[in-house]
Amino acid sequence: MKLLSLILINSGLATSLTLPARAISQPYPPVAVNSFMDTCIERGRRSAPLVPRSMMSNICQCSINYIQQRVSYADFQTLDPNGGQPPSPRRQQAQRVLDESVNYCIRQQLGV
Repeated sequence: MKLLSLILINSGLATSLTLPARAISQPYPPVAVNSFMDTCIERGRRSAPLVPRSMMSNICQCSINYIQQRVSYADFQTLDPNGGQPPSPRRQQAQRVLDESVNYCIRQQLGV
């Protein structure tokens, strides 16, 4: 399982430290959450094909919850899944939280 963490970190899906959890103040629209989940699971499965889909789903669900606790929906919308736009400060901050969420959630899933 530590291999999963290393694969995701090396693939750029995870990077830094963890923050304490907070309640979700304003959940994102269901369509945004579903889109995030589909993309997250797809990218995770490509990066770590040996990881069971259920584990990847748990990591992605944890990640979107983490992001919703820390990033406004407006800032979340600035994320460019294809990396085609120049990064604004708001987008850079949202990307940092996204990266933190993956790292945090992998650790949660692996119990480390």
